[in-house]
Formats: sequence, structure tokens, C-alpha cells
Amino acid sequence: MNAFLDYAEKQTPAAVKARQRAAEKRRDTAAEKALAERDDLFRLWRRWRHERLEALLAGPHGDAARELVAFLQTMTLDDGIRLVEFVRAAGWKRTDADAKFEVLSLINVTITALRERAELSPFDDPLPDQKPTAFLIIRELFR
Repeated sequence: MNAFLDYAEKQTPAAVKARQRAAEKRRDTAAEKALAERDDLFRLWRRWRHERLEALLAGPHGDAARELVAFLQTMTLDDGIRLVEFVRAAGWKRTDADAKFEVLSLINVTITALRERAELSPFDDPLPDQKPTAFLIIRELFR
């Protein structure tokens, strides 16, 4: 141990030590509170996403949405062209903006998870002179 630090500890008045402990406790409490708030917000967001998916599945395009979810569950990284053709054939272009958003969100989550499992970067958008990715093609189909 450092003799100078030991001496300084002995010379620090009890009132100062109490204020230091109180400040440290407040800091710890604030950090725990921030983590708890973050966890609550994440839980609420996940519930909201689940409700949106359930609304899509129960809506007028529920059959097409269930087929898309089934396709996405079996999809691999090499199925990009099949995905584009699947979405094009399903007629999602004629749906409302909320349904398109949900479909794009499902596709994005699936492609990101597949890329991360393959130890690739989650996103790999091409440069302007390169061939667009499946996600970008689908996004353009929805415009």
C-alpha cells in the first residue's frame, strides 16, 4: 500500500468522507436508474414491434405477411434474388405505407441477423456504381 495515501486517508475528516460516500452512492443510483430506464424502453419497444407485426398478420394482407415470415425464417444470404421476386410477386407495392414499413422492417431484421451470424458487417450498402442489394431493390419497389 502507498504510505502517502494511507496518511491522507487518516487526515481526511469524517464529514468529508461522508460527503464522498454520499456522492458515490448517488452516482451509483443514477447509473442503475439509467440502466433500468433503458431496459424499460427496450421492453416497450419490443412490445410495440410485436403489436405491429400482429396487426400486419391480422390485417388485409395477413396471408401474404405469413408467407413472407415463413420465407424469411428459411432464408439464407444467397436468397436475395428469390426474396426480391417473392416480394414482387406478393404485390406489396399496392399496400399502405404502414404495411410497407413493417415488411421492410422484417426484411431488414432478417438480413441483418443473417449477416451478423455469418460474421459480416450488419449493413453493406453498395457504392453508386455497384449493383444494389436485395434490400435496396425492394425499397425501390415500394416507392
